[in-house]
This record gives sequence, C-alpha cells and structure tokens, in this order.
Amino acid sequence: MLPPESTLAPIIIATDKTQLTQFSGNKKAYPVYLTLGNLPKSIRCKPSKHAYILIAYLSVDKIKQDKLTNQEYRSRNQCLFHESMQLILLPLQDAGQNGVDMCSGDSAVHKVHLVLACYIADYPEQCLVTCAKYGTCPKCQVHKDTLKDMNPSDPWSQHWTTSIINDAMSTSNTPSQFYKKCMSIGWQDFPFTDIHKSMTPDVLHQLHQRVLKHLISWCQCAMLQKELDWCICSLPPAYGVHHFKNGISALSQISGSERKNMVKILLSCLRGALPKKGLLAVKSILDFIYLVQYSTHDNTTLQYMEDALSTCVTSHVRNSEELHRKFHLLYYLI
Repeated sequence: MLPPESTLAPIIIATDKTQLTQFSGNKKAYPVYLTLGNLPKSIRCKPSKHAYILIAYLSVDKIKQDKLTNQEYRSRNQCLFHESMQLILLPLQDAGQNGVDMCSGDSAVHKVHLVLACYIADYPEQCLVTCAKYGTCPKCQVHKDTLKDMNPSDPWSQHWTTSIINDAMSTSNTPSQFYKKCMSIGWQDFPFTDIHKSMTPDVLHQLHQRVLKHLISWCQCAMLQKELDWCICSLPPAYGVHHFKNGISALSQISGSERKNMVKILLSCLRGALPKKGLLAVKSILDFIYLVQYSTHDNTTLQYMEDALSTCVTSHVRNSEELHRKFHLLYYLI
C-alpha cells in the first residue's frame, strides 16, 4: 500500500517495430515511447500535444545464426528484447517502490510513485512481452484448444508463467537456458505491476487480421469467390465508402484502413447470396467488431457483446467455433 501523502502516476509504455523502407536497404526502427496515464485522453492522443516522448530505440540488427538452431536463434532475439527493456525501464523499479519528489502545478511537492500500468503493443509483441506462445491468450490461462469455450479461465499471472517454465525445465532433458534467464529478470521486479494485466487490445491484428479475415474467407467458401467480388464491384460509389472496383480477392497486401472499409460493405454484399442464418451470423460478428471498439465498456455493452457471440454460435454456421476461438483472443483483453 502507498502512504496516504503519496501520489500514483501510472506509466504507459508503447513499442512498435516499424518498417521504414523496403527498396532502399530494408531499414527498420523499433522505438519505445512513454507517457502518463494522468493526462486526459484528449491530450494524450493528439500528436501535437507531445504527450508521448521517445525514450529509446531497440536494436533491429539481426543476430548471426552461425551454428545456432532455429530455437536458439529465436531465443537470443527474445532475450535481447527483454534485456534491453529491463535496462531501459530500470529507473522505474526504485521510482515505483520508494517514490520520487516532484513539484505539481500549484508548487506543492509530492512523493510520486511511478508504476508501470499499461503496455501498448500489437498482438505479436504482446506474446513477446508476456512470454506467451503465439496463438494463445496473453491475459488468461485458457488452452489454445479450448479458446472457443464461453466459460472464462483463470487470469494469467507472472508467478504462474514462471512456474510453468520452471516445471518444463525440470522435466526436460534439454532445457532452454533462455527461458530461465528471461523469466528470472522479466517484469517481476517492477512494484505493483502485472505485465499480463497491462496488455491492451490490438484492433488491427486481433479484429481485422484475424476475425474479419476469417469471416471473409468463410463467405468466400459459402459462395463463389468470383460471386463475392462481383457483388462488391457492383456496389455504387457512395460518400465515405471505399469502392473496390476489382473486388477484394486480388488484393495482396491489405492495409488496416482497407479492412475497415470492408466491414462497412460486407453485409450488404451478402444479401440474397447467403441464407437467413448465415446473414444473421455475419451480422452478429460485425456487431461484435464494432462493439468491442468502444472507448469504454460497462455491464450493458459487455452484455451486447455476449449476445452477439451467442447469436453467432446459435446460428449453426459451419466453423462458428473457429470464429469464437478468434474472438477469445480479443474479448478477454477488454
């Protein structure tokens, strides 16, 4: 517990590996940004307010793979990430535990405890940060084969992660030294911090590149791919709606904005091509995609999301369980 005269300042960290060039040396950057949760969202989300500050660049150099297996190569890259973040955020450990004297706007001096409260990253980086296997939920202990179940699982904790890795090492004849070292330094030294609870939803990777992509694939199987493209091409141009003049099946690299435009037109293109239950399932999935992007949630909006999932499952659509599994990775991040 913090002393009554102390002030809590939640720290928000954001990382994102960025592709700078593709045709001139394939340059990349891996910036680390920091901001405060005390700032209003209206200020924090405006680039002109400079509420985010750049505190470091992580290494993007490739480690030499000479005489290294693929597992050892991946382990060294992951270890490099955790070692770097440990070094960058090392001052937060003492600042969170003992506090730092800071002057507020009214010239009063307060003991401020800086606590790592939120980590913003896309889904692949969430798995890297939390030491979770790709394709699993970084927030709860559900097994990858039971992601479609409606019943929530126990929350994922740092202690549980450490115990799983230590148990695997003790029962394996060839334990990976990286996992032991990574989890020993990890995020356990940061006071009042649970890295699994700090993860935030990733709309691009978990909604548009997983749920929506699977939904479109299902629609292309339920009706001919050419027929879906023809329906999309036949839509008349409208203000605020992107017109895919050649359909969507020929698109190779689809951006996030293009997937958002697909959400707007998908249901109208399926009318008359799918049975009533199929349209109802697609509508419930699209409703879920929009509902989950609300800036805030309460019991009412969460119930709306539950109803959308239940409608999808009870529509008896083929592969609805697979869609539900993909829903889980985002739903339990809320």
